[in-house]
Amino acid sequence: MGAVGDGRAPTEELAFIRSRNFCPVLACHTWFHVVRSTMTITSRLVVALLIFLNTVSSGLLAQDRVRIVIEEVQLSVTALDQYGHFDPTLTTDDFLIMENGVRQEIRSVRHIPANIVLLLDVGVEINKGKSLETSRAIARNILAALNLEDRISIMQVSDKVEILQDWTNDFKEAKRILDTKLLSGRHAYLSDGLVAAANQFGELPIGTRHVVLISDGVETAKGRFDRTEALKRLQASNAVVHVISYTAVSRRSLKESRAVLRERTKSTTPDDAVNSLPSDKGYERLRDLHKPGGVTADVDPVRQIRVRDYESELSRADAQLKFLATETGGHFWLPESVEEMVADGVGAARLIDAQYVATYKPKRAVIGSAEGELRFIQVIPRRVGLRVVSRRTYFANSNNSISQ
Repeated sequence: MGAVGDGRAPTEELAFIRSRNFCPVLACHTWFHVVRSTMTITSRLVVALLIFLNTVSSGLLAQDRVRIVIEEVQLSVTALDQYGHFDPTLTTDDFLIMENGVRQEIRSVRHIPANIVLLLDVGVEINKGKSLETSRAIARNILAALNLEDRISIMQVSDKVEILQDWTNDFKEAKRILDTKLLSGRHAYLSDGLVAAANQFGELPIGTRHVVLISDGVETAKGRFDRTEALKRLQASNAVVHVISYTAVSRRSLKESRAVLRERTKSTTPDDAVNSLPSDKGYERLRDLHKPGGVTADVDPVRQIRVRDYESELSRADAQLKFLATETGGHFWLPESVEEMVADGVGAARLIDAQYVATYKPKRAVIGSAEGELRFIQVIPRRVGLRVVSRRTYFANSNNSISQ
């Protein structure tokens, strides 16, 4: 019987197979190899397709996430009751947010720990009323009154800008740093210090950033940044700025400095320099000369001019820092005495911990805003007895004006 389909007899078929060197085992193996190769190629195509779909899907999700982040503005909002104390019950229904006069939809309001830069101006060449010990006492009071979950960074400004303590919530260690590393200098590169404070926040959450500046606001040396640029950068960082000002205390000290004859109430040598002297008896004379007593006669006309110029600069600096604090939703303290200054440290800490972070999606998109576009913010209470305070403006095209 012949094979199906070719009409050959069995003998003819056998001869045909032999003439072709046909091997059934080899034929099966070849067929299996072709099938396996086809399956391998198909599998690779499937894997490649899955990777491509996953990449496209991830890209779309990432784009959605970026779009949402850019469109959410975060604000620090201080909530106080009718007695001036922290109101712990604030909800989204208790206040309104207006942007350029248009009411916004508040998405959330949360009370979360703060990140605070303590910026201490310790340049005391001319203004002897700006005391290292007073600044240290104010800073220690702030640390003692802050929420234990807050984080702080300590910076000093004098002959240069220095970070004494990077971000930490170890307040005990921070106090030790204040006691051992805070040192006075001659000059005050304050504008450079303001820029450094703005940069210190890095990628920290918007709405949690605070700066407490302890200073009289006067620049006694020209640094890398002028005052206008420094204030702009600090405002653009979206930090709330609180100022405890030496101005009133300094005016009395400078008035005494202008007198030709005056009582010698303090040596011109910094306290730190005298305190670091060896305990040997040979240095007792130097310690005695450092103590108050006697009369000082100032016969240096150049110094008299510098003191008068410093007094004039106090008024301008005072207005600048008060404006900065108000615009950013902070507070400006102008104490009349050293005792009041130290006590105001507690007030600053309590005000910081009375702040919430409120978020809203602006009805006019942030994307595509003009370079340097400034938007105006108004926060209005809707509940009797509630007082709310926030920044007045933000830069729409700034990365620091949106959530990260």
